[in-house]
Formats: sequence, C-alpha cells, structure tokens
Amino acid sequence: MSRTLTTLLAAALGATLLLMVLEAALHLLPVQNGLAGDDPTPDWPTHRLRPDVHYTFSDAWDLRNVHRGVTNNMGYVAPFPYRPGSDGIAVVGNSFIEGLMNRYEETLQGQLARLLPDAPAMLNFGVSGASLADYIGLGPMISRRFRVRWVVVVVVAGDFVAGFAPAPGYFGWNAGNTPSVQLRPQPVCTGAAPLLTCTEKLVRLLAIVRYTRGNLRFDLRHFLHTSVKGAPRPCVPEGLQAGDADLLAAYADRLPAAYGVPPERVILVFDADRAELYRSHGMSTSGSCATRDSVARNALAAAAASR
Repeated sequence: MSRTLTTLLAAALGATLLLMVLEAALHLLPVQNGLAGDDPTPDWPTHRLRPDVHYTFSDAWDLRNVHRGVTNNMGYVAPFPYRPGSDGIAVVGNSFIEGLMNRYEETLQGQLARLLPDAPAMLNFGVSGASLADYIGLGPMISRRFRVRWVVVVVVAGDFVAGFAPAPGYFGWNAGNTPSVQLRPQPVCTGAAPLLTCTEKLVRLLAIVRYTRGNLRFDLRHFLHTSVKGAPRPCVPEGLQAGDADLLAAYADRLPAAYGVPPERVILVFDADRAELYRSHGMSTSGSCATRDSVARNALAAAAASR
C-alpha cells in the first residue's frame, strides 16, 4: 500500500471519527428537531409537519431561543387535536402564525382562545413559507373538513410576490386562469420516486444535517445579506405589474367563498408594526420605498375593505 493511499485512508478515518463525535455531541444539544414535513395525502396535499411529534426549535449557530412544542393529529402546531366536522375559527398565515418559536399561549390563536373562551376552537393552519396563494388555496380543504365560522388571515411582507415562485407542496398564482391558484405537487418517497427524494428523508435524521439546514441557515442568510449590502441603494419605487390589480380584486372576492363564510366573517390582519418593533430593538429594517409587494398588500386591504 502506497504512502499516499495510507495518508488518504487515515484522513478519511479521522474525518469519519470527527463527524461521529460531532453527531453524538449535537444529539445532546437543542438543535432543531422534529420539523420535517409530512407526506401529502389526496385530501391534504399541501405542506405540513409530521403529526403528533414533539419538536425542538432553536435559532442560529449558538442555539438561541430554544423552544419545545408539539404538533397535533393533523401536523399543525397546537396542543389539542383537530376533530373533523367540528366548529372552528381558521387562523391562517406563514411562520408568524405557525408559531414554532413561541409558547402556544403567546401566538395569535392562543391569545384569541384566551380572549374568546366561548368561541369555537382556534384552528391554526399557519405554515412556514406560505403566501397569499396558500391562504386561499387552503380554504376548500379546510371547509370540507371543518365547519368554519370565522377566518383570520395574517398578511405579512412578501406574501404576494412569494406566490409567483412556490416551493413544492405550496400553492402559487395561476394568474389569468381559473382557479386563480394552483398547487405545486411535492415529491413522495415511493418505489418510483427519485433517489434524491428518499435520501433527503433519511439524512434529515442526522443531527449534523438538521443543525446545518436549520440553525446555520439563519446565520448564512444574515452573513450574505451583510456582505453584499454595501452602500444604501437609492429608492426606486415599484408598482403593480400587468394583471396584479385584477388578481388582487378576484382574491378579495373569492376568499370568503373558499372558506364557505360570508365576507363579514373574514378578518384580514396586516403586519404593519414589524419595522417599528425591529427599530426599537436596534435592528436594521428596509426603508419605506414602495415595492410591488407593499403596493399589492395596500391594494388588497383597500379591495377587502370595499367588499
């Protein structure tokens, strides 16, 4: 055996042992865990978490903001099961509603349940990465399974434009067509599935993978944003593009029917305070320059208010 080959084998063995030690150490630490998506089903083809799982959430390389919670029988973050056919108030949004990083009592749905103890159950359908297209696409699925009495939709920055590039398992805009949104199917690990799909499901069991994808991703985004930010860019206001106004008007018209409720029972909540909250904590925020998304959210608010 040549000296070069011996050196390579020794290096490979050393790297393997190092990874094994790191894997064992991370298993003892609160790295993100239990946050894998469930496989789609014919009656619920959209992205959600695996049901009945105790999960761990943490931020960044140093595992900040550790929180432990549980998903319910449908794969949504709630401390109680959702009963098909029961009355409910649907609360829909992205990660701000999903609430992985908060105690349930601190979430919007948890606070509504405390303030309205005699109301139907607050059903959290928040999903990280969701957009306006998901909020209306979920409507028929939810209304078929539950007797929806009210709908609360939380709209945040990016919710409109994100619908033009949905990830697998999410709805996207189907502008100019009927229906106005279309689900992008997500791959399932079956006998005919690509090897990569099944491999991803296996490697996410590794703590190193979960730490890299879940915790370090936060810091990588921050690093890249800081590295390329440079000098402030001049404000170049944007506006709606062709077809946006019609899409938003149709959205406001069709949202109540998607959930099977009258228009007066749909409550749109627009996130307008985040920039001020961030500034009060010394965090930088984007300026007040109009973007396609911010103009769209204002247009949606006006359209909904006129209904």
